[in-house]
Amino acid sequence: MKTYNEAFALLLKKQAAYQFKQRKKRAALYQRIPELSALDNEINRMGVALTRATIANDLDKTAKIRQTMNDLEAQKIALSGNHHPLLSHSYYCSICKDTGILPDGICQCLNQCLAEISFSSYDLKTQARLETFENFDLNYYPDQPTSPGSISPRANARNIKLNMLGYCQAFETIHENFLFTGPPGVGKTFMSNCIVNKLTEKGYSIVYVTAAHLVSSIQDQIFKEKKTAAHIFEPLLLCDLLIIDDIGAEFSSEYSQKQLYEVIDSRLNAEKNMIISSNLSLLKINELYDERLSSRIRGYFKTMPFQGDDIRIIKARKGRP
Repeated sequence: MKTYNEAFALLLKKQAAYQFKQRKKRAALYQRIPELSALDNEINRMGVALTRATIANDLDKTAKIRQTMNDLEAQKIALSGNHHPLLSHSYYCSICKDTGILPDGICQCLNQCLAEISFSSYDLKTQARLETFENFDLNYYPDQPTSPGSISPRANARNIKLNMLGYCQAFETIHENFLFTGPPGVGKTFMSNCIVNKLTEKGYSIVYVTAAHLVSSIQDQIFKEKKTAAHIFEPLLLCDLLIIDDIGAEFSSEYSQKQLYEVIDSRLNAEKNMIISSNLSLLKINELYDERLSSRIRGYFKTMPFQGDDIRIIKARKGRP
């Protein structure tokens, strides 16, 4: 029951984010074409008049009002052109009309939310909610280069922050995968949380999972729950963004590498965005994983190397959370 409640809550959040985006688009359209707002106001006024005429059983007046409303709608369509769908109510999921339920079972939109919750080990707890781009503090990174000719860890962190903020702002049009590397405590998880928070606000579906949890979850679903591979991998393919945290910390075996390869390769073939983070360098990743998997990571992921000191230790010394 808890999983279903969480899934419904996630679905409601996605629906609210979608409607918020639609309202912003409508507001921008009204600002660009003020006549549309005036037409909408007149249609609403006619709607009230239609209700009164219907109650009074005034058939002639009802017919005239309906004709007027049809004429006004035709003017809206002519003015708005391709943007006309924005002026009428639209559903986040047109299949179930945002109920999450179909006559023969749950809709794919709710099923996706269930899958995201069951797969994801990520929970937007209080601390994670605070980890946003606004709170990504560059002052924790040294301002001096670590070697001659290189940029400082602070400048590097600033570049990553700007790059990933731009990635979130243009997420619909950017099809790119990233590999976050660097030692523990240098901001990889914080940056992932920034991305999750920003994209979740926009209504995108995200699965955020550690490599160890991902592999164990796939194994459990195959051997304990007897699910098919197609059923298991579907939510990992349907989500807008898949984040696999801590690659290299899972128990590495031929089987676990095969599962990771299948997930990553399937997403690449579907041209769906991914972010991978690891405490290992790209060289160490190449040594740990077989050629099939490591070549996918080398060839299709842009490496973002995090530098600096362990921020958790710095915060502990300062007595900060």
